[in-house]
Amino acid sequence: MFLATLLTAMLTPAALAVEVTWVGGGHASNPEWSPDGSWLAFEVNNNSDKVDLYVVRVSNGNPAAATKVVIPGSSSSFSATGSYAANPNWHPKGPVLFEAANSGGLTRLYYLSPGTSSPAEYINITQAPGNLAWPTVSPDGNSLAYTSSATGSGDIYVFSSATGKATISMASALPENAPRFAPDGKTLVFSRKSQGTEDLFTWTTGAASQLPLKNAAGDQSRPRYAGDKVVYFTNERGDDHWDIAVMLGVGGSASTTLAKDIRLPLRSQPQLTPDGTAVIWTSMAPNTDAIVYVTKLDGSGTKQINTGLTAVGDAAVSTSGGRLFLAFTALPTSGSDWRQLHVIDVTGQI
Repeated sequence: MFLATLLTAMLTPAALAVEVTWVGGGHASNPEWSPDGSWLAFEVNNNSDKVDLYVVRVSNGNPAAATKVVIPGSSSSFSATGSYAANPNWHPKGPVLFEAANSGGLTRLYYLSPGTSSPAEYINITQAPGNLAWPTVSPDGNSLAYTSSATGSGDIYVFSSATGKATISMASALPENAPRFAPDGKTLVFSRKSQGTEDLFTWTTGAASQLPLKNAAGDQSRPRYAGDKVVYFTNERGDDHWDIAVMLGVGGSASTTLAKDIRLPLRSQPQLTPDGTAVIWTSMAPNTDAIVYVTKLDGSGTKQINTGLTAVGDAAVSTSGGRLFLAFTALPTSGSDWRQLHVIDVTGQI
C-alpha cells in the first residue's frame, strides 16, 4: 500500500456543489484561483477548433456567470475560429496572466485585471520575440518565467519587471516546459524533453548551467515547489499509470510516491492546499470517480471529499473570507457530455 492510503477519513461535503455557467459548449479544465480566492480562471475546450479562457467571480462559494476573455484582434480582423487562450497563472498583485493566439498568429502572453474586459499583452515582441508559453510569476511579482521559441527549440526566459529585459536561462537544443519559481524567487524548476522522455531540472538566476533534479524511467512532468520540496507528475510505472511524487528541491533525486493512478489534469501542475502541506488529486481507479483526495506531502494521511458527481477532475482549493472552497470539473449525470466546472464549500474538511 502506498502512503496516500494510510489514515484515510471519508468526509461528507458541507454543501452541494454549485455549477459555473457560461455561454457555449466545451469541456471545462484547469481552474486556477486568484490569490484572494474571489476569482477563478479556467479553460473551455470544444475539442474542435478553439480553446477559450473564462474568468468568474466567486462570492461565498457562489459563482456568477463566467465571462469569456477576448484578446485584441479576435473580435475584429481575426476570426474566433482557431483561437487559443489557456494556461492561466495569477500574478500575486491581482491580474491573471495567460498565453493566447488568434488564428494563424503567434502565441503571446497577456494579462487581465479581474472585473475588466480588455486584456493586454504583458511583454511586447521587441522585448520577447517568438511564440511564448507557460507563464509563471515569482512570489514577489517582480519576475516572469516563460518558454519562448525565439531560439527555435523552446527555451526558458526570465523577464524582470524592474529592468524590462528578458534573460535566457540557457540555450538548449531540447524543448523545456512548465517552469515554476521556488519561494526565493530566484530558482526555477522545469521539465525538459530528451529522446522521448521528460526529466526535471533546476536553474538559479545568474548560474551558467541548469542542474538535473530527477532523471528516471518514463516522464517526470509539470513540477512545482512546495516550500523546499518539489511536487510533480510521473509515469515511471508505465504510460498508462500517472502518479504524484514529491522530493527535496535541492540536491535530492530520491522521491516518495504520494498518489497512484491519478486522473492527470489536461494542463495544470499538481494543485496544493493553501498552506502548501498537501496535494489535491483525483483518481482513475474504479468506484472513485466522485472523490477528491487531499494527501499530506509528508505521507501522514489522506482525506476524501465525496462530491456526489461523476468523473471528477482538475481539483483546486483556495481560501476566501475565512472559508475553504474547492473547484473541480465533473461530467453531468445526464444530458450533455461536456465537462462542467463546480465550486463547493469544504471548510473544516481539509
